[in-house]
Amino acid sequence: MAETRHNIPPEFLDAADEFVQLANKFNDKYPREWVRAVMMYAAARYNAFVWVTRDGDHEQSLDSAVAYYASEYDKMLRDNVDEIEPVYRKSRGVQ
Repeated sequence: MAETRHNIPPEFLDAADEFVQLANKFNDKYPREWVRAVMMYAAARYNAFVWVTRDGDHEQSLDSAVAYYASEYDKMLRDNVDEIEPVYRKSRGVQ
């Protein structure tokens, strides 16, 4: 199986793209800021469920989990901006 940027498996990116496609469908009806907020809320809601129902690491505090999720989001957002911004700028003819 071929790996992608940062050794992220293609099926992982395909799954993420399905969420992006759903967000793009919502953009037809709602503003992007609203869709962004909904996606962040949904991620927080699902991650809360995952943390509350975790099988292991019951010693992990909520504060520790929040710090982990925030750190991971920060890395992912920055990585995606690094990847997308040059493509966007090039398509717009911006240097």
